[in-house]
Amino acid sequence: MPASIDVVFTPDLLPFSDLTGKTVVVADILRATTTITFAVANGATAITPVLTPDDAFRLAADQPNTLIGGERGGMKVDGFDLGNSPREYTETVVSGWQIVLTTTNGTRTLQACRAAERVLVGSFLNLRAIVNRLAQAEGELVFACSGREGGFCTEDTVFAGACVAALAETQLTDAAEAAKILYQEHCEDLLGMLKNCYHGRSLASIGLGEDLEFCAQMDLVDVVPHLVDGRIIV
Repeated sequence: MPASIDVVFTPDLLPFSDLTGKTVVVADILRATTTITFAVANGATAITPVLTPDDAFRLAADQPNTLIGGERGGMKVDGFDLGNSPREYTETVVSGWQIVLTTTNGTRTLQACRAAERVLVGSFLNLRAIVNRLAQAEGELVFACSGREGGFCTEDTVFAGACVAALAETQLTDAAEAAKILYQEHCEDLLGMLKNCYHGRSLASIGLGEDLEFCAQMDLVDVVPHLVDGRIIV
C-alpha cells in the first residue's frame, strides 16, 4: 500500500511537485488516457505521446507500422489516421500497430511526469486494474490530472478520488481528501458528471457526445499501461 497519496489538479502545478522516486498515475478521462487504455487493451504494441502535430508527423515518418492519432480543439488533426475518440481504437484498427499520439491536455501531462520512478495511465475503463496495482505499490503516490488547457477539470479529479477511496488507510494530502469528496458526490452517476462538466459539454457541442458514454464505462478492460523510455506499453 502506498505510504501517502497526493493529487495534482493541473499540469501547470506539476513543476511545483518533486516526482522523483514516486509512482504517478496520469488521468485525462476526456479523453487521452481512456483512448490509450483502450488502444493497448486492443493490441496496440506501443503508444508514444508527443507534444505537437509536427512532432507526431516527424516521429511516425521514422517508424514502420505506425498510426498517428490525436486532436486539436477536440477534432482529428488533418493528415492524422485517427482522432482522440477511444471508440476509433478498436482491435481491428490498432492491433499490431504502434501509435504516435498528441492531444491538447493528456500527452502534455504524460511528458511532464517523466521524472517519476513509474508512470501509469488511468481511466474509468481500467479503474479496478489500476487500484489493484497501486495496492501493491510502496512509497509516495501522486495522481496527475491533465485538466483542460492548464485549468482544473472535474472528471480527472473524480477519477483520482475514486482511486483514493479504494485505497483505504493511507495518508492523504488535503488535495487527495478533496478528490475523494468530489468522487463521493458523483459516484452514483459518473455519466451524468461527464455530461455536466465543462469538457463534456464542449465535446457534446461538437458532436462527440457518444464519447462521454464510452469514457464513463467502469472496469471495461484489465490492463495497466505504463510509460517506459517515452513509450506506453502494457
